[in-house]
Amino acid sequence: MARKKVTRALAPLPSRRALEKAHHKTEMLIDILRDVAVKNQREQPRAFHSVRDVATHFRVPVSTVSRAYRHLEQEGLLTRVRGSKTLLQGLHFDRRLSVRAFVGLPASLSAFLTIQAYRMFFIKIRRELRLRGFATAMVFAEPEEARTDALSDRLKAYEIDTVLWFQPPKEAQETALRLADLGIRLIGIAHEEIPVLPCRYQVRRDRGMRALMAEWKTHHGIEHVTLVRSNDRGTSPLAEALHTALDELGMKSSTATFHGKQSAAFLRATQKLKTGGVIFSSAQLASKLCFRAPGGVIDLIRAQRVAFLNGPVSLPFAKVPEVRVDLVVVDWQLVAEKIVDDLISQDAFQESAPTIFEADAKVHVPLSDFAQSI
Repeated sequence: MARKKVTRALAPLPSRRALEKAHHKTEMLIDILRDVAVKNQREQPRAFHSVRDVATHFRVPVSTVSRAYRHLEQEGLLTRVRGSKTLLQGLHFDRRLSVRAFVGLPASLSAFLTIQAYRMFFIKIRRELRLRGFATAMVFAEPEEARTDALSDRLKAYEIDTVLWFQPPKEAQETALRLADLGIRLIGIAHEEIPVLPCRYQVRRDRGMRALMAEWKTHHGIEHVTLVRSNDRGTSPLAEALHTALDELGMKSSTATFHGKQSAAFLRATQKLKTGGVIFSSAQLASKLCFRAPGGVIDLIRAQRVAFLNGPVSLPFAKVPEVRVDLVVVDWQLVAEKIVDDLISQDAFQESAPTIFEADAKVHVPLSDFAQSI
C-alpha cells in the first residue's frame, strides 16, 4: 500500500536568541522544537524540519539537534526515517495512514526473563519499530506451541502483517509453514544456535570471541583457560568456534562441567582452579548460575578472570558489583536500526545473502557498565 504523501508548509523556526542565552542548550532546544511541533501538527503526518536545517539555524552541533529529536521521538511527536525525512506525527490515528505495518515478535518468556542479550534484542527492536511508525505485538510462547497451530493462530488474531522471529527454535518450522499459508511474512534473525529456518539476518560472536582470546594470549600471557559447560547441552556453534580459536592460538583448555545441582558449591570449586581465565560460552548456563547463586558468581569474578561470550549477565537479587570482566557484546541498537531500515525500504524481504552483525570484544570492562539488575 502506498504511503500517504506528506506536506511541508511549516512555519519558520523561531529566533535563535532564546537558545543563545540558555545555560542548558539541549533542554532549551527540546522545549523550542516541541513548541514548534505542537503548533504545526495537523490531522495527518507531515514533513518536519531536518536535523541539519535546525543545526544551521540555531548554530548548534548536529549532535545536539539529534539528541533533541530522539527525545521528541520518545514523546511520540516525531518519527525519523533514516536516509529520508523527519515526520511530524499527525493528530488523527488511522491504521492505514499512521502505521506502516503490524509486526509480531514471538519470544520465549523464560529466555526473556533470564538472558540479557535475548531481552535486549526485543527492547531495542520494539522501541525502534514504534519510533518509526510500526505497531508491534510481542507474543510469548514456549517451543511446544510452535509445533501446533497455537502460535500462528495467536499471531493471526493480532492481524499481524510481518513476523520477526529472533532465534527461532527447532519447532518453528511448523509455525513457519502455517504463517506462509496465512500470507504472513516471516523474517528470521539467527543468534547462538544453527538456524532451523532461512534467516535474513545473523548475529555472530565468533570474531569478537577470537579477538578476546588473542588479547588474552598476546597481551596478558594467558596459556591455559577453563571452559564452563553444562552436561545437559550439546556443543553449541560458539563453543565449537572457541575450541578452534584456542587450538589456532596454541592455548590449552580444560573443562569444568556443571551437573545441574549445588550451584554455589560448583562456583566455589571453580574459584579455586589454577587457570588463566574462566570462560562461559553458554548464555543459558551463565544465567542459570546467576539466578541460583548470584553471590557465588560475584565471588568467582573477583577470584578469577572471567569471560562471558554471550554478553553481560543479569544479576537478580544482587547489586551489580564493581568488578571487571571480559565480554563479547552485540550492538543491539545497530541491529534494530538496520532491520527497521530494511523493513521500510523492503530490503528485508529480498532473497539475498544474509546480513551479518558481528559482536565486539570488550576487555577488562566494569560489569556495572553493561549488566542489568533485576
